[in-house]
Amino acid sequence: MSSTDAQSYHLPLLREHVALPAGARVLEMGYYDTGGALWAAGGGARVVALRPAIDQLTELERAVRESGLDGVEPRLALDVQPEERGTFDLALLLAPFFLGNAPVRQAMAAAAGALTPEGVLYFQAHKRRGGDTFVRYAGELFERVELEGMGGGQRRMYSAAGPRAEVARAAGAAASAAAPPLEVALRGITLKLRLAAGVFSAGRVDPGSQLLAETAAAPPGARILDLGCGAGTLGLALAAADPRAQVVLVDSSRPAVELSRENALANELTNAQVLLSDGYAALAGQRYDVVVSNLPAHRGQQADNSAALEFIAGAPAHLREGGAAWFVANKALAYELPASRAFRRVRVAAADARYKVLHCEDPVGERHR
Repeated sequence: MSSTDAQSYHLPLLREHVALPAGARVLEMGYYDTGGALWAAGGGARVVALRPAIDQLTELERAVRESGLDGVEPRLALDVQPEERGTFDLALLLAPFFLGNAPVRQAMAAAAGALTPEGVLYFQAHKRRGGDTFVRYAGELFERVELEGMGGGQRRMYSAAGPRAEVARAAGAAASAAAPPLEVALRGITLKLRLAAGVFSAGRVDPGSQLLAETAAAPPGARILDLGCGAGTLGLALAAADPRAQVVLVDSSRPAVELSRENALANELTNAQVLLSDGYAALAGQRYDVVVSNLPAHRGQQADNSAALEFIAGAPAHLREGGAAWFVANKALAYELPASRAFRRVRVAAADARYKVLHCEDPVGERHR
């Protein structure tokens, strides 16, 4: 990553300003960056590193193995266990501005609840990406907040001491409180969908998902896979449109999976199953009549089409004979070429001012299976 990348630790700030006691118990939340957890473990700390998404967890586990360090415990979680609260000496947070303000406050509340009364949270924030707001959040959850240092790319390192445990518990409860659902009409059916910060398209139902939901076709009683389901908009619309269909929704994000399950339950969709999976990883040997996906275009704040390319390339191996894939993406992204390497017939089935839907049929290699 770039030395000025806002979603990576500026390691000189950690080395210069974070006091790491020998044998300290450290809570670390670095999201897409592994540097903070490895730095703390390299300094002799016992690190519990929380990640909300399985791809982030897998990347951290790989980095830990390659480092040879044995002081890092990666976890797929947003908070520590109840019995661990008040037991950590220090917390490191790379403020996840790319998820929105609410997840940043939730992470700070988790840190405040995890720390001992003498514990300190060190958090890195970007001056122009929520920095002042995040300092205010820290001031609500801690007695003292100080600027420790400034690094490249307008990154700032702050310390927050004197955790207010009661305030942290109240903030955690408020973060988990259910927001009112939206009523969304798709495929002639009205769904009640709750959206949430930290899950794709938190403020509104994504128009690309809406376009794909209205365009994709599936035979009656089809087995359908929704890759990267987010809040479940697309897969749940297809499940509601055909009660005989069996729809599997997957996402690498634990909050997304939990939210999709909640939305499936709220709409009484017993024909929808939601799984935690990094792409096709949890679906070995499974085949479907239809694969649909609103192709991911970012990793955090950064443009990244690697997951989208994997979704396209992996679709043929998960389709039944005669099956088809439907993908929606920004019109400026040229996915027709990679799709044509995986399928013999690719066409733009629908488009609006911003998005296009690709309909992909006749997978390469199907005739020889």
